[in-house]
Amino acid sequence: MNRSKIFAFAMAMAFGLAAPTGSLHAQDITLPTPQKNAAAGSLSKALQDRKSTRQFANTPLTDQQQADLLWAACGINRADGRLTAPTARNLQDITVYVGRPDGTFRYDAKANKLVKVGSGDLRLEAAKRNKFIASAPLVLVIASDTSVQGGRMDICGIDAGAVMQNVYLHCAASGLATVCCYAGEDTSAMQKFLGVKAELKPLICMPVGLPQQ
Repeated sequence: MNRSKIFAFAMAMAFGLAAPTGSLHAQDITLPTPQKNAAAGSLSKALQDRKSTRQFANTPLTDQQQADLLWAACGINRADGRLTAPTARNLQDITVYVGRPDGTFRYDAKANKLVKVGSGDLRLEAAKRNKFIASAPLVLVIASDTSVQGGRMDICGIDAGAVMQNVYLHCAASGLATVCCYAGEDTSAMQKFLGVKAELKPLICMPVGLPQQ
């Protein structure tokens, strides 16, 4: 093989190695149509109905609606204390706070109750970034104890995101409205409002209510 052919072969090999794996022979694959179960209560129906809503009816949620919502968000679903939402290494760094007109509460999944942590309205605190939150009958604040996950904010964000999606799907399946709102980079004011340590960082705010007709 002469030098020109060797050079050409080397260039072709270099180009091929730099190309995405399989790109020289890959072909598009047409997938079957997704099977969507339209039955009420099915997962595919909830996925079909999932959406973000920023307008809420002026109607309080019942205690049963709140119990179902919070269990779906981050409740206990097994006898060993594991949750409806996954967390890295099952360290369970997530705490869900609930803001209602009558005060601010922490969801205690083990006891299945709301523990009052203050008389202030968490909805108004959350509404400093997104004003429409104040119009919802309640707001969920999803917070992560970053010290539990070794300060890994990426892991904490994944854990909070799992809870967020549980809330979305439960609301879609139950005729409720919600939207995911970023709690912001500087959450010191909300942490002071909640009376929590600096390592317990609010990540997501989700107003929940009946949709406005």
